[in-house]
Amino acid sequence: MSLASATDNRFVRALVCLLSVQIAGCGAGPLTSLRFENRDPVWRVDDRQPIALPAELEVLGLSSDVESQVRTEILHDMAVYEPRLADNINSLGEVPDSTWFENRIGRQPMSAEEIARGPGGAGPDLASPWTVVSAKLGGTAPGFVIEDARGDRYLVKLDPLQPEAETGAEVVVQRLLWAAGYHVPENNVVYFPRTQLELSPEATRKRILGDKVALTAADLDTTVGNAPPPVPGPGGVPVHRAMASKYLSGVPVGGYPMSGTRADDGNDLVPHEHRRDLRAQALFFAWLGHTDVKQKNTLDMWIELEPDSGRGYLRHHLLDFGKGLGVWGQTGLHEHDGWSAHFDYRYAFASLLALGLWRRPWENLQWPQLRGVGRFEAVDFNPASYDPANPYTPFLHADRFDRYWAAKIISAFTAEHIVAAVQQGQYSDPRATAYLSATLIARQRKVLRYGFGEVGTVDRFRVEATGASSRLCAQDLSVAVGLAEAKSSRYVLEAYNWEGRAIGWQRELAAAPGGELCAGGLRPPSRRDGYTMVVYRTFRGDDETPAVIAHLARHPDTGVLRVIGIQRR
Repeated sequence: MSLASATDNRFVRALVCLLSVQIAGCGAGPLTSLRFENRDPVWRVDDRQPIALPAELEVLGLSSDVESQVRTEILHDMAVYEPRLADNINSLGEVPDSTWFENRIGRQPMSAEEIARGPGGAGPDLASPWTVVSAKLGGTAPGFVIEDARGDRYLVKLDPLQPEAETGAEVVVQRLLWAAGYHVPENNVVYFPRTQLELSPEATRKRILGDKVALTAADLDTTVGNAPPPVPGPGGVPVHRAMASKYLSGVPVGGYPMSGTRADDGNDLVPHEHRRDLRAQALFFAWLGHTDVKQKNTLDMWIELEPDSGRGYLRHHLLDFGKGLGVWGQTGLHEHDGWSAHFDYRYAFASLLALGLWRRPWENLQWPQLRGVGRFEAVDFNPASYDPANPYTPFLHADRFDRYWAAKIISAFTAEHIVAAVQQGQYSDPRATAYLSATLIARQRKVLRYGFGEVGTVDRFRVEATGASSRLCAQDLSVAVGLAEAKSSRYVLEAYNWEGRAIGWQRELAAAPGGELCAGGLRPPSRRDGYTMVVYRTFRGDDETPAVIAHLARHPDTGVLRVIGIQRR
């Protein structure tokens, strides 16, 4: 995948190289050799160039588990890596829209109604029978594939053990990840009577050895019978609860690899372990208690550009969120879920040395025994300790800048947004809805404190023209979200020219309500389009946070001063 259009690639790669060098450390002063091209930041990636239909990537279960649970993390721990900034970012440190990620709540306001609605419709047509076309493949949740009267296909998954837990998590986590910007399927909770299901004469199921046989009514009864008992529906008719996930558009070609790129996708140019949108998922998933992270829970869909043209592009999706919100720790009997991988040689070795006397951090967790609620809590939650069930290569390369980017997006969710998402889980006990909402809000605060605590949080820069000079405004996000007090924060600003020499403009500010910071009288140099670097030093009491540098220049055509890049130390 390219960061910009084909004509921009050389500049982007040179910029990434400079950023990587800067992060690794190249000077003790407030400035480095980094300079930005005088141009608008890239906000959309041209990664829809036509390609032929790729071959489907298959992942073998056992070999994949061994690779991820043992080899991936051990080899990573043994290697020595130079710090490397994510490759797919623009000059502001943001991830542009692409076939991987689309800026939503992080860049524009969203209503609670939009989040409740999610990426699509309300689920399959309940007014007519569903035609069952096959049994569900893989996974622990019972289910089947149906086609409704509109001709739309859905994967219908029932709860395998605890009523409402997996079906609820599938929808709540999906809504929040979609609002954050990720590509996900349309998931909805549905209730249906057994009579809703009509078996197609061609319906099949796979046996253990991989051969296909006819799916019978008895098989379907067994599948439905393996789920929790039905509940009374309209008119007292028993109905079963399930999650219906609409089939994605296009042709499935398998999940994307944890590292490297797809050789058969000419748009896939950034190694996956160095994509900010993938590395930062660690913080999103920590917030949501989602640990079932692996290649098999991603899916690339080939979208044909013109009918019968044989040319299209890949869109990259996240799938399968039913073990989120602590459900796997409850239904899978994995008490350590979210705290350590299912095979963690560090914890195993420490327990061995302690002869089993060491009390591990997950052993005293408390959560209410409510219908649909998993092992999900906020009191002992620590986002810095999050671990998925299987080591995931992009997370092993995540840095504080990736976490800051994720935290900024998470900070945009209001309590109303979160409640709206949880309500889509359709929990029968209102106490479950209230508890999950309150827990997500409490975990959000911890996630923000972690993500904002590692870098300077002055952000959202803008320039206002005031006659011959300019007024530079920004916002301290830590103050805006209530993690820091305006009265205990002060800011020292100083401006430099292209050569790194001070131009005599200095300001000392206090934050206005909401963390707003505005300083006027800035007169850029006349040379190099007025290229100016303004260093923001933030002090919380006696402590100084890492500096933030805003790079500005006049537009070559209009002469208007604008922000062309942001540098975080």
